[in-house]
Amino acid sequence: MIFDYVVVGGGSSGCVMASRLSADGSRVLLVEAGPDTPPNAVPDDILDSDPTRAYFNPDYQWSSLKATLVRDGRKAFHYEQARVMGGGSSINAQVANRGGPGDYDEWASSGAAGWGWQEVLPYFRRLESDLDFGGEFHGKDGPLPIRRVRQSEWSGFIQAVSKAYEASGIHFRPDFNGAFGDGYSVVPLTNYNCRRASTAMAYLTESVRARPNLKILPKTSVVRLIFSGQAVTGVETENSSGRRTYRGWTVVLTAGALHSPAILMRSGIGSAEQLTKLGIPVIADVPGVGQGLQEHPGIAISAYLEPNNRMAPNVSGHIQMHARYSSGYEGCPSTDMAISAVAKSAWHPLGKCLGSLFLWVNRSYSAGTVTLKDRSHAIEPEVDFNWLSDERDVERLKSGFRFLAHLLKQKSLSAVALDPFPSAWNWRAKQVSKINRVNYSLTSALALLMDSSPRLRRSLVKHVITNGQTISNLLDNEERLDLFVRRNVAASWHPTSTCRMGAISDPFAVTDPSGRVRGVFGVRIADASVMPFCPRANTNIPTIMVAEKMADTILKGRGTTDPG
Repeated sequence: MIFDYVVVGGGSSGCVMASRLSADGSRVLLVEAGPDTPPNAVPDDILDSDPTRAYFNPDYQWSSLKATLVRDGRKAFHYEQARVMGGGSSINAQVANRGGPGDYDEWASSGAAGWGWQEVLPYFRRLESDLDFGGEFHGKDGPLPIRRVRQSEWSGFIQAVSKAYEASGIHFRPDFNGAFGDGYSVVPLTNYNCRRASTAMAYLTESVRARPNLKILPKTSVVRLIFSGQAVTGVETENSSGRRTYRGWTVVLTAGALHSPAILMRSGIGSAEQLTKLGIPVIADVPGVGQGLQEHPGIAISAYLEPNNRMAPNVSGHIQMHARYSSGYEGCPSTDMAISAVAKSAWHPLGKCLGSLFLWVNRSYSAGTVTLKDRSHAIEPEVDFNWLSDERDVERLKSGFRFLAHLLKQKSLSAVALDPFPSAWNWRAKQVSKINRVNYSLTSALALLMDSSPRLRRSLVKHVITNGQTISNLLDNEERLDLFVRRNVAASWHPTSTCRMGAISDPFAVTDPSGRVRGVFGVRIADASVMPFCPRANTNIPTIMVAEKMADTILKGRGTTDPG
């Protein structure tokens, strides 16, 4: 069989693409490297509104994917990325914000014609069924349910944070996906009846899966794309049964910002110089493949919460409040910073004792790369975020740290967030976050000690958690603060822009605004890698919007001379 479309990657965008393209009878193959989650067998940890269980399940991750964050001699470390049907939407925090109109207008002005705010808003509306708001900004009959955490569910910690925001000039916005601007709000979630709603659940329903023209192939890796001259003819795959080739007229890459460029490069599309060094025959010299990698770099502060200020056990979700504010830093747009507040910092007993404020640069400028280390698909690419290479990013993270410290001194918050300390997503935090009995026992003992007395708590924070690092000694010394930020900058898990779309005059654009890859026929990209830059939002909903818009473009353009 020759498929009309082969969709590579069953993540947040791939499920959308497979569903939309197969709706009118087109023959579609969806290939996903991870396990499937059919409607009648979605694992409990994925269904759970608390994402920390699914997120730390190694069965749902690319186990050997590593990344370098900054160029200060640090070694690469595991970078968590989903490897399961639904992708990030199956394990993430379910935050459903969009970013600002200015983001998309800037996409359009930078060469992605047709991607301005007025052009993308209909696709944001199309993907959602908003359970709380209507009007010009919202859809009511899309596949993804959007609901919000209720203020009545806010813990004492979150209520105290809201008062600290108000005292600092950041005010409440009822609808975070309405008019864009500074403010804090209840968090919109892709969630229904206190259960996660992934794109696998929302787009690959039982009726969609019953289509005879749709074939889903889980636990299968794509080795490379196959070409005849410059035209794609299919994909070579590998799974437990061995290698096999599937033929298709069009291949749509939806493997994400780290793996879509890797697949292109393994297939001979990328920098000719780099491909030749690896012995990969060059199909098309496209130097922008793997360039321009972006993320939202972040930093965090945590504090001890007494039992009455913690998240109640019957409350769903994880992030209860999200805020945006403007740094005022020269050369940066308004609303360029973001803070997520959580009253439970991890799945384990110690995490339940800690509230955290995670701050990130909402509009970043540093850019990194994804490159191949080996031509084999079994070897993960080299991922270098090159974070904080742009002075605007590091300076705003430092000023953001100071702002977090300022919030914690507000009367409402200082009475609730006790013994605050600089926290980090370092190797120790990663180790203790693995879900197993040893970690549960260890963190149970630590939680008991934290609850037993303030003196013991402060000793644990100093000697076990922070190695003596305090907020005050960082604020008192600019050099120490700079070093702390550079060593502890953390991921938001929002990688984008490694195959960015742009104008034909842009030598580093990888696709045109319709997702067609330069230099070849029949290959498109429809995931976060095509974003010209990372928008001012968690990237799951923008990624789904990209897939919706790209799918519509493909379907409307059928019959043109380009088989893509």
